[in-house]
Amino acid sequence: MRVVVLFLLGCASLALGLVGLIIPILPGFLFLLVALACFASLFPQMKRTLNKHPRLARFFHRLESGAHLHWASRIKLAFWASLEAVNPKQRHRW
Repeated sequence: MRVVVLFLLGCASLALGLVGLIIPILPGFLFLLVALACFASLFPQMKRTLNKHPRLARFFHRLESGAHLHWASRIKLAFWASLEAVNPKQRHRW
């Protein structure tokens, strides 16, 4: 069940991210990062490849460090980690 939910969430986020790259109102990069997080949790080889990039490695490390948090706090953490991955100069504001 978890695999199906992650896969559907990843596909939906990927679609919204691609639409967001075309339409300037929708934040495409944030949805693409959510899709990457979903697919990386499903495919270990993809996660190993993405961890080689410094910004994405920091993004995944932050998400993994919040695994013990309540779901609402995890959503906030994912949002702020996504913003940090997109704009690394805004670090440590949260």
